Amino acid sequence: MELGKAPMRAGEIQRIAVTAARGLLAGGQVRSVAEESRIAERISEIIAHSFEEEAKLEAEAERLAAAHANKMAGMDHRRIVRGIMERLARERDFPL
Repeated sequence: MELGKAPMRAGEIQRIAVTAARGLLAGGQVRSVAEESRIAERISEIIAHSFEEEAKLEAEAERLAAAHANKMAGMDHRRIVRGIMERLARERDFPL
């Protein structure tokens, strides 16, 4: 997700999840006893959770940037937040 950009809507996430599930099953990458719909539901849950975690990371980066704003006068705020987010993500082994 781009910094400051609204996350995907539930319908968009669901469409991606269904496409991914179909592709995995049809391509033979995954063998499953679960139905395609259950696999898509789980993929959707994973994507939504990832967006939630990224939003928390961005909020923390915003707080840290605000706490040190006086030291960074004149610098691009969005760039600072993005840098902090990248550092936090690396430390937490979280893919952005």
